Amino acid sequence: MDREMLRVLVVDDHPEVRDTLEAFLVAEGHLALVAKNGRRAVEVAAHFRPDVIFLDVKMPVLDGFGALGELRQLLPEAEIVMMTAYPEMETINRAFKEGAVGFLGKPFDMAAIRAVLREFSTRKKAAVFLQGATGGVRGAGSAG
Repeated sequence: MDREMLRVLVVDDHPEVRDTLEAFLVAEGHLALVAKNGRRAVEVAAHFRPDVIFLDVKMPVLDGFGALGELRQLLPEAEIVMMTAYPEMETINRAFKEGAVGFLGKPFDMAAIRAVLREFSTRKKAAVFLQGATGGVRGAGSAG
């Protein structure tokens, strides 16, 4: 496989959305966990350290925007994609302004999810490569 396995957190208050996305992610070769609200998402993310988070906008306990702020502070490097069945322009703009890198309307097409994951997987693989290359360059410059 030429893509990197991703750690993905799915956050939605509807069990069918969580279960469908979790099954899809596992079938695609990724490690997936789920949470039913924003508060639980923050708790899970603190331990799971996901690369990607699919985050519903409207949920009980702590909504998607409340969770987005906390997740951005906790995991600034995570790729967060907001999801909603009500994709209004104001909501989409707010999501990007507050730190989301993507937005999906529900119901969503699994091909779109696959494309998003492929993009994030490529970024992760490139970051790991650059991190390794930087380490090599640092060592080369220390002769003296």
